[in-house]
Amino acid sequence: MQNLLISLESLGLAKAEALVYIDIVQNPNSNGSQISKRVDLPKPSVYLALDKLYQRGLINLIPGKSKQYQAQAVNIALEKLRAEFNSNLDQALAAIKELQQHQPQEEFIHIRGYDNFIAQFKAMLANTKRELYIQSNADLNQFAPELEQLSQAGVKIIIYSFGCKYAYNFVCEEYYDSAKACSSAYRLIVVADYKESIMSYGRPDNEYRAIYTRQELQVSVLSENIHNAIYWLKLYREQADFTYPCRLETLAEQDIHISGYSI
Repeated sequence: MQNLLISLESLGLAKAEALVYIDIVQNPNSNGSQISKRVDLPKPSVYLALDKLYQRGLINLIPGKSKQYQAQAVNIALEKLRAEFNSNLDQALAAIKELQQHQPQEEFIHIRGYDNFIAQFKAMLANTKRELYIQSNADLNQFAPELEQLSQAGVKIIIYSFGCKYAYNFVCEEYYDSAKACSSAYRLIVVADYKESIMSYGRPDNEYRAIYTRQELQVSVLSENIHNAIYWLKLYREQADFTYPCRLETLAEQDIHISGYSI
């Protein structure tokens, strides 16, 4: 019963309306006085709820000396609630988009929590039309439906991966670097259509960190990072004896990223 009450409230009924509606479903041909004795509500609240339910077409009035009510056919009633809910949702979405068009956008959006990162990343994937660059040690099969849809739509997917080796069924160009260490923490850098990017790190929990941006310089730098990693990997593969002394002896070279990645 409690779950039904919560569901009806989520569809737009006030708590009193939901309680009265449930009572009428269970006790058809009831009047306001009878209903108020069964539900934990004062009479004025019951009669107000009855009026609201009647106006919304969720209950029918049976004329007589004492007004009696019965529930509308459930498929009709719930379809009305569904239509109202969708209409309200569409109106709210349109209003929010209108507000966003008139608000200055933050250049960088800081994201905390793996679930929030997933939501932002999937939104990026949904908007990708031409190219997707990914650098990661995570198992990208968790995004397989979205990536498969992109590959089928002709999007070029390029992946620089390290750590564990995963098998992907979606079409992509994967460059696996076996020399990089494996870790239980993730490193995920993504650039979509050379227009937007997200960089993230951490273990897949509430402390996961990410930064999303459409800022041109950041998009360019992250794209360059992924490309250069692939260039170097290709170079070492094609020239096994390559020993060019390129180290700079810097702090960055001494750092081992939480994901196990190092320069």
